[in-house]
Amino acid sequence: MGCVTSRLRTFPGRDDPFILSSETTFSVSEVEALFELFKSISRSVIDDELISKEEFQLAIFNNRAKENLFSSRIFDLFDVKGRGAIDFGDFVRALDVFHPYTSQEVKIDCQRNDKCNFM
Repeated sequence: MGCVTSRLRTFPGRDDPFILSSETTFSVSEVEALFELFKSISRSVIDDELISKEEFQLAIFNNRAKENLFSSRIFDLFDVKGRGAIDFGDFVRALDVFHPYTSQEVKIDCQRNDKCNFM
């Protein structure tokens, strides 16, 4: 039996799915599904639980060799800490802006800022 949290796959340094769910429009199960996607992207070049710009471009365009202005700009929106890598929390919070049930207020605020305030 056990409690609900025993089902969750949590790792040190990873944002808690319940917290991410409370901060975004995603349900806990959607956050867990996003973690599976995040893992597959973050392991495509270097297995470090971060998504580099190269891994991001590979996931979007299936091409990591050619620089792309669009993917570079979107990566910069996801990389809110400006460190050249996207962690899982950044990934979920950034994707929340594209969720159909996210409020227009949040989407407009993101549109007005050069960097979306996902934190």
